[in-house]
Amino acid sequence: MHLRILHTSDWHIGRKLKEHDRAEEFRKFFAWLGDVIARENIDALIVSGDIFDTRSPSAEAQEIYYSFLAEVSGKSCRHVVITSGNHDSAAFIDAPSKIMSRLEIHLVGRSRDDEIITLKDESGSPEMIVCAVPFLRDKDLRTVKAEDTFTDVERQIKTGIKNHYAEIFSRALETRGDNDIPIVATGHLFLEAETTRADEGEHSLYVGTAIKVGTDIFPEDIAYVALGHLHSPQKIGRPNIRYSGSPVYMSFGELGVTKTVSVVDFDGKNFAGVREIDIPVFQEMARVSGDMAGIESGIRELVSKNKSVWLEVIYTGDVRPADIQKELSDLVKDSAVEILSIIDKMNYKIPGDGANDFDGKILSDIEPLRMFERLMTSKDVPEEKQDKMKQLYREILQEVRAEEK
Repeated sequence: MHLRILHTSDWHIGRKLKEHDRAEEFRKFFAWLGDVIARENIDALIVSGDIFDTRSPSAEAQEIYYSFLAEVSGKSCRHVVITSGNHDSAAFIDAPSKIMSRLEIHLVGRSRDDEIITLKDESGSPEMIVCAVPFLRDKDLRTVKAEDTFTDVERQIKTGIKNHYAEIFSRALETRGDNDIPIVATGHLFLEAETTRADEGEHSLYVGTAIKVGTDIFPEDIAYVALGHLHSPQKIGRPNIRYSGSPVYMSFGELGVTKTVSVVDFDGKNFAGVREIDIPVFQEMARVSGDMAGIESGIRELVSKNKSVWLEVIYTGDVRPADIQKELSDLVKDSAVEILSIIDKMNYKIPGDGANDFDGKILSDIEPLRMFERLMTSKDVPEEKQDKMKQLYREILQEVRAEEK
């Protein structure tokens, strides 16, 4: 039996870019996705977390989401399986699950006993088993103890993730029995990856740490692992363990990444191959950097194309213009180019005499934790206290970043 799925993730519906609304981009993406599902004769759509950008999505974000599900359900695509990510409210994703399951749309927001979903064909026979594992939160993986060290937390979370997948896959094997059908698992987590971009902002998952786990958490004979969390599409180790990546650029830092969805084929219970289909760019974005002469040249080239472009400008010159914002605004006046961000890196250079590795560096390029470590050293904080303080600082940093989303 041949079966085909489409794997996507990290939609982040409702995401804004420098306060600019992106609803039209998302609508165009879902219209395109619906066409791909029909054209490719997709049997099941698998979405691996971060459906929304916040835990309280706007009415418009919800309308975009449910309109797409209504459009795709019951057509060429017989099944939809959606799991939550770290940006999602597990309760919100779960809320309509009972009524949605009647439409063969299976929603798994929180970790629970019924993460194993058996998808059936038109005759009612099983055709695929999905281990629909959502983002596993700290409380799903360990019992918190006040005396736990950072090392204890990391070990417990890694062990908890591995045990969770081992248990659910064992149950999936029992459910499959003698049926010649594939077992697919989802995951919203941070695996050791070839391509991780520091400016994605999608690394830290657990309070106090950005824990990475290896592919050994997935059994060798699993047919496919549909991953979410990292925004760059890529395989991890084996060809059947993949991040699909996000469908649109979530930040200027993602420019240069070709966005894709993954179309995966199975023959019986076995993985038969995967193809990446490039997603069109629905809103042009660009970065221009350099001194004023270089920036002016780059902007004039963009303006001459007479296309809508959202632009980030990074000034790296040695002499600061009198009024960089006005000069740049004049360059794009009455054009389709809109400057969303201006970064003056002269403002961020750390002066010094070369006595330490921060001298002359750009502040925005230095990890906050490194700055905190430097502060502790300068204040003569005893080494035996530094690990605990670093853990507390990571927790504060993650809370601040969560509030910025």
